[in-house]
Amino acid sequence: MKTKVLIYFVLILLLVGSCITPINDFDQVAAKSFLTVEATLSDQPGPHRVKIFMSADKLVGSYFAPVTRAKVYITDAKGVREDFTEVNNSRGTYVSSTKFAGKIGGTYTLNIETPDGKKYQSAAETMKAVPEIENLITRFEVQDIYAKGDARRGGFNIYLDFQDPATEGDYYQWYWKHYQRAYICETCIGGSYSFTLNTCVQPRIPTEQTLSYRCDGDCWDITFSTDLNIFSDAYLNGQRITGKQVARIPYDDTTPYYLQFEQRSITANSYNYYQSLKAQVQNNGTLFDVPAETRFSFNVKSLTNPQEKILGLFDVFSVRKRIFYIDRTKGVPKDESPVVKAFTGDVFSCTPGIPNCKDMVQCTDGLYRTPFKPVDWRD
Repeated sequence: MKTKVLIYFVLILLLVGSCITPINDFDQVAAKSFLTVEATLSDQPGPHRVKIFMSADKLVGSYFAPVTRAKVYITDAKGVREDFTEVNNSRGTYVSSTKFAGKIGGTYTLNIETPDGKKYQSAAETMKAVPEIENLITRFEVQDIYAKGDARRGGFNIYLDFQDPATEGDYYQWYWKHYQRAYICETCIGGSYSFTLNTCVQPRIPTEQTLSYRCDGDCWDITFSTDLNIFSDAYLNGQRITGKQVARIPYDDTTPYYLQFEQRSITANSYNYYQSLKAQVQNNGTLFDVPAETRFSFNVKSLTNPQEKILGLFDVFSVRKRIFYIDRTKGVPKDESPVVKAFTGDVFSCTPGIPNCKDMVQCTDGLYRTPFKPVDWRD
């Protein structure tokens, strides 16, 4: 009887072991990890960036480990090489010199060699010319499916015209950035700002207080397009494209809206990659819901192991930029009002007489904020 019980116990262990992935340090051992490449090269002055990470599944959320000390460089069709240098305070990010830029008609190949000797290479991508933006107009439009007070209801649609060249196989992408003055550089929910640690800290006794800290000088908040707005001339080759909607701007204030707009001519590989993402976003909701397996690269491959799958893209494009201000009082119906973002919490200020007190936070340059004045900014 004892022998039978032991056999059943072993079988149960084997069955359980076959169904559960072993976990070490909260990493799923059997989970797949993929090299992730985010690389761009345009005809604008550098520095141009290449970000390299290893993706890994976690028990909660996703984690990307930076790949450091890699050799990263781009070569053109003539063999001219541009080496990228890793950024000291941004591990896994590599940048070119400020003088380096792609040229229209040039063909470029990205090369990566990791510290463990693995080699990766992109397809040779040719930079195509992008047509000029001929006309750009804005129009206020209401989406009636949303009730009044919903930020999605009112907005300014942006439309443009341009001439598609006679050559076949042209692909476009539209991208924008918005800058606005920032007066608050840090908000601490349930805590306060430590000027020693340069971050918000929580007190031993929990509090519901929210404290905001003013910027110590000129500062601008940055928002940018999150929609994948791409276009192929497959059915309109050589025609003049008119009234193409390329952006929608929120109606959250009546002040002029600064917009830095870009029209890009992208490669077929970039278009196909973004098209696959766009299809997944439409099915799942947002880019954060897109399974990693749908983001496998169209143009970066492993030379060491051809069977290895890579995430990401080497994106080569030329660009035309337009900077303009949108008048957010023009064309708005009288019964529509802006949905202004409410300010919460209190602005922290030093009590007079307290020595060495600080109440302003430094404006640091980053993805969502910068101390550098935008081009053609109007105060």
